[in-house]
Amino acid sequence: MKELETNSRAVLVGIRNAFGLPALLLFSAMTGFGSFAHEHGFSLYMSMLSTILIWGLPGQVVHVELYGMGAPLIAVVLGVAGANARFMPMTLSMMPIFDDSPHNRRWNYLLAHMISINTWTEMLHTGPEIRADRRMAYFLGFSFTCMTSGIIGVLQGYILFESMPQTVSLCLIFLVPVYFGLIMSNTVHPPFLLAFVLGCILGPPMHLLTPEWGLVLAGLISGTLAYLMRHKLPSPWNSKEGNG
Repeated sequence: MKELETNSRAVLVGIRNAFGLPALLLFSAMTGFGSFAHEHGFSLYMSMLSTILIWGLPGQVVHVELYGMGAPLIAVVLGVAGANARFMPMTLSMMPIFDDSPHNRRWNYLLAHMISINTWTEMLHTGPEIRADRRMAYFLGFSFTCMTSGIIGVLQGYILFESMPQTVSLCLIFLVPVYFGLIMSNTVHPPFLLAFVLGCILGPPMHLLTPEWGLVLAGLISGTLAYLMRHKLPSPWNSKEGNG
């Protein structure tokens, strides 16, 4: 990527790169969420606040369902935290990208909150090509554009609730996991691909066995097996270690 001379230039490039598939995906998925929230009796204010403060579609869906059922606040908090637990490894894997950045470390709390599948993928792919002192500005431009498109999507879905079939709303929400799956299936590292394939295979039977814990168990089992077999599979990392 061409060297970015100023932070403002980095922000503008981040905004430009977010327009397209990343922003469109979030706009579409959050349109489905807006309709879903309206259906469950959420106000527009609560629907948009849920998007801004939680910023993770699975967690937002859990928030709407549990809150609508009248669940205790602690149950809602724990449910949302569990649904969005994937952000912890995503955040840890992104930390090296900002290691050399001169920004105040207090900003890291904001950076962590802005992480989504789009921003995570973008920074892992593009971040190393950007000067270290411009990465935070680029990330903020990219991620704020994605979040803004998501908020507008919630507004549209909430307004269009009466004319949007429930099937369409659920399909739009499902766009995010489909996109995430496509990204993971495109990996060149066999251990990652093995974890993805095993997760797809184990997901349905685990869900039938225990709907509450099926997704967690499928991810835990497939990820653990892939980790244990990582040295037995051909990988670019293993090749580099062998050549060194």
